[in-house]
Amino acid sequence: MATREEYIEKLEAQLKEWNGQIDKLQERAGKESQELREKANKRMDELREKRSELRGKLNKIKDSGEDSFEKIKEDAELLWDDVKEGFADVRAILKG
Repeated sequence: MATREEYIEKLEAQLKEWNGQIDKLQERAGKESQELREKANKRMDELREKRSELRGKLNKIKDSGEDSFEKIKEDAELLWDDVKEGFADVRAILKG
């Protein structure tokens, strides 16, 4: 099991990677038909919102003690899964 500090590092690295992936997907979407572009952009907006929520959880984890870390981590893991699913959705739309 990852320590609080390891988890923070992992989450920060993942958020940074996702920022780059969103930029690449945004560029790909710009080359698609208007209909696909609109679908992809809508889903990417949702991704950005979830990513922001996850950033908020990261900040809470940084400010938390070990006792509340596990609960916040559980919430962060759910958001993490939502973001991964969102990326899969956008990729599927753009392959459309």
